[in-house]
Amino acid sequence: MPKTPSPESSSSSLNFKESLRKKKFVNHVRRQSSFSFVQENLSKALTETNVTLIVSILTLLSTVILQTWYTIVTRNMHYVGTFHALHSEYASPEMLDAIDTVNDFIFEHGIEHYTDVYMRHKKDRIRAPIKDIDHSRRRVVHWYSKVCLFWEKSLIPVHLLQTFPGPERAVYFIRTFEPLEESSRMIYGGPKNGVFDCLRKMYGIWSEAPEDDANAATCSDNNLGGSNAYCPA
Repeated sequence: MPKTPSPESSSSSLNFKESLRKKKFVNHVRRQSSFSFVQENLSKALTETNVTLIVSILTLLSTVILQTWYTIVTRNMHYVGTFHALHSEYASPEMLDAIDTVNDFIFEHGIEHYTDVYMRHKKDRIRAPIKDIDHSRRRVVHWYSKVCLFWEKSLIPVHLLQTFPGPERAVYFIRTFEPLEESSRMIYGGPKNGVFDCLRKMYGIWSEAPEDDANAATCSDNNLGGSNAYCPA
């Protein structure tokens, strides 16, 4: 005859099963809590990383923008300073006297003969009447040489050089001073002064027009942009 389980053993079995279920439930809750904690911390860390990255990118962009702005402002200030120095030197009494001295010499001897007179005085060692002409020639040539140097080194923007000294002054300088410079070179030797070819290249001048017919000169599209007063329409 089978043995019937006692009520105490049945109750103990039920209590054990109930305790086991509770432990499983508690473990499940703990695992869920741990996962949620890890997920929350990971999400927080990623959010902080994104914020840090965004702040770093914005800082880098602002630094680049400020540095670019500072470079542009500094360069423009340098342009203005260099241009002002050139303009002031050209307007100085010494420079104007030098130009007037050469103009007076040309007016006295004529545009067709002033280089012959200059060479004759140089060859005959007649220094008194020609000394002032030489000093004036050197001063003006030196000034235009600085203009060419600043242009070649991009120390002055092209639109300023188009305004000053401009193609008109360049043509006048080439037409009146290059013959004197060549005459002196023929007597004393030495390399050809490159300032005249530099100005031709700068302003795209092919030939120099006479003073009373500025449009007679021909030129290419000049390197400074805009219209050239010596280019035919």
